[in-house]
Amino acid sequence: MSTNTTPRSTRSAAKALVATGLGVVLLAGAGGTFALWSDQEVVSAGTISNGSLSLDTTAGTWTEANGTPIADIATYRMVPGDTVVFEAEVTPTIVGDNLQATLKGELAGSGAHWAVTPSLPGGSQVLTEADSGIAHDLSVTVSLPTASGNDSQTEVLDLGSLTLTLQQVEPTPAP
Repeated sequence: MSTNTTPRSTRSAAKALVATGLGVVLLAGAGGTFALWSDQEVVSAGTISNGSLSLDTTAGTWTEANGTPIADIATYRMVPGDTVVFEAEVTPTIVGDNLQATLKGELAGSGAHWAVTPSLPGGSQVLTEADSGIAHDLSVTVSLPTASGNDSQTEVLDLGSLTLTLQQVEPTPAP
């Protein structure tokens, strides 16, 4: 009689591992036994483009109050009683389905002897894509009053920069 030195629990475990391995091999060889149905479609979602916001301005012209053009404002010499006018156009480009903006003008300079009256966009009107391409007039009138004394002679009025801002605002909710 032969004596087996391998314990019974070890033999059982080995048989279980062999059986499991054999089952995995058989199932893997069967291929589609665990297959689930599927289908796939590609849907064209299109593209999205961003809008834009910009300003175009004309160079602007200076004229005397009577309409006489001033060729170069830097060489023009005002005397008491003179009035000159700067005129230009600003055209917004507003592209966007829900884009709303305001147009505002600011004039930085002023002087002690002159009366400076800007007629600039105030920023209170809300512009939309329907306003795109529509020109807005702006002007700045500068007068040297007749009552200006001798101390106004050789003074220089620096109007600084005329700043125009087209600023997006929150859309107004529909009623």
